[in-house]
Amino acid sequence: MHRCPHPYHLTKRRRYIERGALLIVLLGLAVSFIAGRLSVGSVESYQLENKRLRQAVKQLSQTNKELNQKQDFVESAKKINAYAEKESRLALSQLHDELSDTKEQLAFYQRVVAPETIIKGLHVSGFEISPVTGTDEYQYELIIAQGANQKRAIKGRYSFSIQGQLDGVEVTLAFEQLTKKSLKTKAFSFRYYEILTGKIKLPQDFKPKQVDVVIQPSSKSAKPVERRWIWQALLKRN
Repeated sequence: MHRCPHPYHLTKRRRYIERGALLIVLLGLAVSFIAGRLSVGSVESYQLENKRLRQAVKQLSQTNKELNQKQDFVESAKKINAYAEKESRLALSQLHDELSDTKEQLAFYQRVVAPETIIKGLHVSGFEISPVTGTDEYQYELIIAQGANQKRAIKGRYSFSIQGQLDGVEVTLAFEQLTKKSLKTKAFSFRYYEILTGKIKLPQDFKPKQVDVVIQPSSKSAKPVERRWIWQALLKRN
């Protein structure tokens, strides 16, 4: 393209160039301004969103803390309730046992002293035999009494024998064969009743069948008392 060297034309062309450059600069500034505004808007939005999220996290943390406290309270309440139920069951069981013992004692006292159940003279009120845990021995409990109309104390001696089989042979074991001290009889003395206790030991492989009890008062005017029981009827299981 031919360019005129005349100064007028050179000046005119320079003005076009300067105006174009100025326009480009203005457009660049406008674009930069708009981009800056957009960037500022994005940063503000991010800051607002970040602030909202921090508040949400703080609220959730507080809610979680409260829920954990409630859970701990519920767990503690469950443990306390379970412990209270266990203690209540134990207390009820103990009360039941005490009530049963009281009823047995009351029934015994009624048999001994109640006018309508008075038995004249000496008699056996109860007899039980129970195995001693961890040993080959047995504990016996013999209760003897006399009628409530009797005013004097009564004395005497007692013994019992056990019949059964030993190695297929029928045998009778006397009281002295059953006790450690080899006593033929044991003494008693009471006004209304007495609970006689002791331990016996049976030979190995001995199969008891029945027990014969003999109570001999020391008074010549009093008659001896003899009773017989089946072994299984006397045996008390723990």
